[in-house]
Amino acid sequence: MPSETETAASIPEAPRPSVFISYASENREAAKLLREALAASGLEVWYDEDELTGGDAWDQKIRRQIRECTYFMPVISAQTEARREGYFRREWRLAVDRSHDMADDAMFLVPVVIDQTTEAGARVPEKFTMVQWLKCPGGVATPGLKALAARLATGEHSSLPPAAPPSTAQARRSSPPPSAPPPPHAAPGEHLAPPPMPPFPQRPADRHDRLKYLFEVLWWLIWTAWTLFKRMPKWVRVLLILWFLFGVVFKSCNTDSSPNKGMRPSDGKGQAEEAQSLRDAAARLDKLASDPAAGSLKSGFAKAGAEIARAVSQDVDEETGWTGQVELEPFTADAAEAQKLADEVFGRVFGQLSQARPTQVRVRPSSASVGDDASLAAAAAKAGDDYIVLGRNSGSEFEIRLLRASGAAALWTGHFSLETGTPSEVSDQICQGLVTALHKKAAKP
Repeated sequence: MPSETETAASIPEAPRPSVFISYASENREAAKLLREALAASGLEVWYDEDELTGGDAWDQKIRRQIRECTYFMPVISAQTEARREGYFRREWRLAVDRSHDMADDAMFLVPVVIDQTTEAGARVPEKFTMVQWLKCPGGVATPGLKALAARLATGEHSSLPPAAPPSTAQARRSSPPPSAPPPPHAAPGEHLAPPPMPPFPQRPADRHDRLKYLFEVLWWLIWTAWTLFKRMPKWVRVLLILWFLFGVVFKSCNTDSSPNKGMRPSDGKGQAEEAQSLRDAAARLDKLASDPAAGSLKSGFAKAGAEIARAVSQDVDEETGWTGQVELEPFTADAAEAQKLADEVFGRVFGQLSQARPTQVRVRPSSASVGDDASLAAAAAKAGDDYIVLGRNSGSEFEIRLLRASGAAALWTGHFSLETGTPSEVSDQICQGLVTALHKKAAKP
């Protein structure tokens, strides 16, 4: 029978707990300090010192160590945040995949932060945010790291819960016992810490899953936008909501679905009234701006509003108006039946133009409408008019001419077919042509 000493010597020694340190190449010096602190506590540290060698054998070794290590320690820093690619991210995913087969309370992931990087919004797998992070500036062995190393060396398997924010911890210390009702300011379900950023979906290896991947990316974009919105200060979120609501209401109030939107000669009276209303508003605003009791702020707004009202009224006048006096000669025709239509169209044209510009349009009595173009123009000039309008119905169309009173110079001639519309539509077309000609041509000397 073997002795007790021989029996104890034959029992194999239990392997030491091992820690795999995963880091970016920029953090190599900090990772060395972490390795030294962990090894001093009796832990077996797997630490990649030949990252630049690469190769399939090196990759297989890393994968095997991640599968067999007791604990996985990712080193998080500003450098890992800045890098969108790196082999360390593959190591992180391999560790997360292995943790899926572990119990929820099993200690395996032990993240370490070596600078001021915070958990909120960190570019790490979501699984990392579910456990407590240890801060070791520059990888220096802090008391917290030494205590953790001693705990890992015992083979502890109970996971560390995530650290609560200071505000939450302070609220818990000052909160009443569970039997007491919560304080009024502590709303149920209120999240004091900002929500974590969602992880970007992993690109599938199978091309048949690409459609699903696109939907996942779309959902990631929506969820990321919502997370960023939730992270904004409350007053910023309120302003954004008010701005959105105001934009929707303002757009709906200013939407004009009328098919007749825009300026037409038949709307001249309404536009003239609109211009006059704007001029009246400008006058009232000028009066308010000059009132000493209004204050500098109100006076400044009133002055700016008056300038805008005058500018808009001038635009309305320019769209429908012209400079100078216009004399309309009764339209003529070759036959009695055609003359009736000529009189009807002439009445409509005169009515529309006189409504738009009542002080600038007049009609010559029919008894005075005798003579050629030169004599008619001379009579119009003698009466103080600047332009004269002549019209003739040939039976199939109206020929409208615009002459300058001084010299009987022809400025514009328009032909309007009677086959394309009713007398009302033809008169509208004639008015539109005259207004355009007076505004663009007759206004030029």
